[in-house]
Amino acid sequence: MSANSIQFTAISGANNEDAVCYLLEIDEAKILLDCGSFEEYSGEGLAQLQRVARQVDAVLLSHADAAHVGAYPVAFERWGLTCAAYATQAVAMMGRVCMHDVTKALRAREDFELFDERAVDRAFDNVTALQYSQPVSLGGRHSGITVTAHAAGHSVGGAVWTISNGAETVLYAMDYNHMREAHLGGSSLLVGGQGRVNERLARPSLLITDAYNAQYRLPPRRRRVEAFVDAVGQAVRRGGNVLVPVDSAARVLEIAYVLNEWWGRDRARRESHTLYLLGRCSRKARAFAQSLVGWMADGLGSATPGAGSADTKPFDLRHVVAVQSLAELDRRMGQADQDRRGGGGRRQQQQRARHAVVLASLDSMSLGFAQDLFVRWAGARNNAVVMPQRGPPGSLARRLYTRWLKHTQRKDVRNGAAEAELVRPARLPVGSDIAVTLRRRVALQGAELEAWQAQERRRCEEAAAREAMLRRERTMADSDAVGSDADSDGDGDSDGEADAAAVDLAAPLSELDLAMERLRSGLSYDLHIGGLRDARCTFPFQEKLRRADEYGEIFDTAAFELAPEPDDSTNLAHPGGSDAGSDGGGSDDEFGGRPTKAIREERRVAINCQLAFVDLEGRADGTSASNILVQLMPKRVVIVHGSAAATQALAEHCRDPQVPVTKEIYTPGLGETLNVASGLNAYRLRLTDALLRQVRMHAVGASALGFVAGRVRYASDDGVPVLDVDAGGARDAAWQPATTVGDARLSALRAVLAAHSIAAHFDAEGTLVCGPNVAVQRRPGGTGSGSAGIRLLGTPSPEYYAIRSIVYGHFVSV
Repeated sequence: MSANSIQFTAISGANNEDAVCYLLEIDEAKILLDCGSFEEYSGEGLAQLQRVARQVDAVLLSHADAAHVGAYPVAFERWGLTCAAYATQAVAMMGRVCMHDVTKALRAREDFELFDERAVDRAFDNVTALQYSQPVSLGGRHSGITVTAHAAGHSVGGAVWTISNGAETVLYAMDYNHMREAHLGGSSLLVGGQGRVNERLARPSLLITDAYNAQYRLPPRRRRVEAFVDAVGQAVRRGGNVLVPVDSAARVLEIAYVLNEWWGRDRARRESHTLYLLGRCSRKARAFAQSLVGWMADGLGSATPGAGSADTKPFDLRHVVAVQSLAELDRRMGQADQDRRGGGGRRQQQQRARHAVVLASLDSMSLGFAQDLFVRWAGARNNAVVMPQRGPPGSLARRLYTRWLKHTQRKDVRNGAAEAELVRPARLPVGSDIAVTLRRRVALQGAELEAWQAQERRRCEEAAAREAMLRRERTMADSDAVGSDADSDGDGDSDGEADAAAVDLAAPLSELDLAMERLRSGLSYDLHIGGLRDARCTFPFQEKLRRADEYGEIFDTAAFELAPEPDDSTNLAHPGGSDAGSDGGGSDDEFGGRPTKAIREERRVAINCQLAFVDLEGRADGTSASNILVQLMPKRVVIVHGSAAATQALAEHCRDPQVPVTKEIYTPGLGETLNVASGLNAYRLRLTDALLRQVRMHAVGASALGFVAGRVRYASDDGVPVLDVDAGGARDAAWQPATTVGDARLSALRAVLAAHSIAAHFDAEGTLVCGPNVAVQRRPGGTGSGSAGIRLLGTPSPEYYAIRSIVYGHFVSV
């Protein structure tokens, strides 16, 4: 007998909206639930992750954005988080793209040394890619724990996880969306179109969920999409540029797909503006998305505009031009402007504006191309910034959202934050500005440049000397390995001279390298080596000795290695797309290889453009999340990832006596460890074949259930208890009460009665009334998980016995 121990620790993302990272301990197994961090890479959460990284046995990654995978590369590369990691195939692919984009953005603006692109590749090469509903055992001493990914919505390949260990099941549902979107299906938490919870995921021992949208009541999705494209369309009709800040590889696919469909409906719009996807890995993100159509909504290919044509692929964003640098964006905008203008005088051409709608990363706007375009375009009244996400706390995007929210609320004080306010574009008062921290690189000049050049010369000289030393040591090692009898016959004086020569050769390495270069180039036919007792001429020939090990020749493994993958700017152009055959302008190196340094600059940016926010984050709102939570009927609930007010609001809703959900609600703080075990004892027995042959199995849904009775004995081999047939027959002779199992919901029972032409209705107290003499009600304290919660009331009569037979037939007796 053993009891499962379950502990939960909030490393990051508890009572706040920071990136998510949690530690779940089941018995001795430590499972990390997500490993997120925003681009600042600072805070107590990362410090705590560093302390526990080496102890973790498995990592589960839910979504392909920085909030869920941002800290995984640094934890893998530097902190010893080298255990098995699990994610869906789509999250593994797009998470790699996301972190490549974030890494390049950081390294292009500052001296970022925590990890690089190669570290990102090594980290995600360690991820085991799974399919939906594919159970995987953790293996080893934790083989009893099984993890399974289920569709979460919100992002391509996004997952909610079930972690099972014996009788305990943990459901980790973070950032899910129950509604179908343009390119994504809804979460597996709900099945069908009736809003019913998936029975396979219902009644978990522990539910870990978020309160991010607990206080939000969103308008219907269709209305929000219409408001989003209308906000973009207003700026397009004014002849301005539009900035849409997006992430690198998750929600950007939904935004790009919506705008691509909208773009294809209006030729005039396509002729006046160009739709761009701007990111350092934008071509890779789009190419990967096309290979992940199987992870998207059913029928996506047939819904794609132009999908019927032979040259169109599913999820072909044919109206979206992927660019990978500001220089390439400027060049393409200028070329598109010239193509649209055609003829006309030079003065007229110079006065015409260059127009674009740009989906630019990163969504925080505190870094990356989105920040650059905001600084560039915010001062023009014809331009617009349309934000589909609120952005991380403290980011530029979140501060702009706060400004927009306060301004729109002041417009209509009577309605407060009415539904209409969530989709209304706004223009801030004249003179509004905002502080922006710019992190960028500048070319070295003057004394700094001279110091860098001197340091670089010293570095090159040291590298050359080191390489010469290594070449000489390799040559001497080869000579010693091959050897010869003639060498062993020499006298001691010659050996001494050779040793002295070797010692003297170590000093003038630069002179020796120069002489060797003159010899190889044909400028000299003799090698004069200084520093010896007597300078001598050496015939320019060096015997190449074959190096070999005990199995034969040592091959040069470099000859068999694959060539490194070229930069995204050259080989990841979208095949067959509108920007295929790019001239490789994806590089953002505007300094031509010159030395640079990172600087920070505080600037006040005037906001004269139109500002709009339309929630397209792809998360269930507060009402939907509360209803789903109630239907899941968990035994215990842990609420994380939401502001303190939102977390408490959802917790108070669950604690309401009128809400039929568990009252074991936990809202941990950062670093707080909770004991969330059920306290149930788990017995592990081995059933004998003789006993199994006597069990009568009954089908209950997708499972089979039977009643067994026997005698426990201990086997002599491994000590595991064995349940065997009771030879004495005492258990068989004893009377056993019948146990009935089945769906005890009164609504389901009403449907069964209706199928037998028996009318039934609910009264004010929730009792199912079946005619004038019979009623069915729940027993006080019934859990609803079996017939123990059902009571049949009425006087004996033919009608009573007929209804009783139907009710009993609705359950299975074992």
